[in-house]
Order: sequence, then C-alpha cells, then structure tokens
Amino acid sequence: MPTTMVIDCCKEDQCRGSSRCFYRKICELYLSEVYRFCMHLIKNQSCFTFMAEECTQDTFVAARQQLLKLKHHPNVKGWLYLTAKNLIYKSFRCYYTQKKHETTLECEKICSFSNSVEEEWENRRLGDVDTVIVNILMQLSNNEYTLYEDYFCRQLSVPLLATKYNISVTATTTRIYRLKRKLRTLSHQYCLTHI
Repeated sequence: MPTTMVIDCCKEDQCRGSSRCFYRKICELYLSEVYRFCMHLIKNQSCFTFMAEECTQDTFVAARQQLLKLKHHPNVKGWLYLTAKNLIYKSFRCYYTQKKHETTLECEKICSFSNSVEEEWENRRLGDVDTVIVNILMQLSNNEYTLYEDYFCRQLSVPLLATKYNISVTATTTRIYRLKRKLRTLSHQYCLTHI
C-alpha cells in the first residue's frame, strides 16, 4: 500500500497518478529531513558538510531512478533514510581509503625540502646532465632501452609500437607505464646516492 501522505499530494485526477507530481511531493516533504539525517550521521561536522549535501542529492537521484517501485513502497521515508545512510557510509569508506593512501606535508616542509635538494645538487656539482642520464639508462635492460629510444627519442606512437613489437596496444601502454615508473625510481635512487 503506497504512502498516503505522498500519494494524496494533488486533488486533480489527471495529476494524481503522475510520476512527476509524486517525485516533486517526495522532494517537498523529505528533502530537508533527509539532509538533517545526513548531517546527523556525519555528527554535524562542518568539514563533512559536502558529504551530507552530495549524499542527500544522490538519495533523491536514486529515488528518481526507482520511482515506479517507490510509488508502491509502504515506507517511502524509510527507503530514503536507508538509502541516505548507505550513501553516507559508502562516502566515509571512500574518504578514509583515500586518506589512508595520501600523505600530507606542510607547505613549509615541502619548500624547505625542495630548496635543500636544489642547493645540494648545485653544491655537489654532479656533473653535466648527460652523464647523469647515461648512468640511469645503463641500468635498463636491452628491451627497456629499446622501448625508451622508440617512445621517448623517436617519439613513435603507441599503435606503431604495438605493431613493431607485435603486441596489443594495451600491453604496449602497460610497458611504457612500467618503464616510466622504473625511470622515476632509478632517478630518485641516483639522486639519493649522489647528493
């Protein structure tokens, strides 16, 4: 049996069964309540207000997508609250997973670190850049060095490289990604050992 409060939103017969009218009435009745519920779930922390706003909006987007089922749901308000709760919990999981893998540094530390590295580089005079590049490239395997020359020096496109090496475009992209990552690691190690 559908919720009477929501269904009886219009007195006119032509609008009474309208999905648009039903959805509008759901928004009018429950939007502020669902937002307050989301704020309650985030414990009214101002730093997570964006999460409450997004989850409230996503709740009503989900309601719009499930409108035909929702019209015959016995507890529309409960459905909205449960959807909002699940979205808030999902947002928190994503937020904390992202935070777990992020490292934050204060701006002063970053500036002082970069300045000290640059000063050390200048003070130690590692030699010309070509020597540094040769030392790093010598640590690549023959296949990696060939790919380096083809992609970075000759600037061959990925489809051409895939044809040349007789592998798929995806495999070629993966090899290029791994090569870039290895070059970054080797450059970092070189700087750490020579500074």
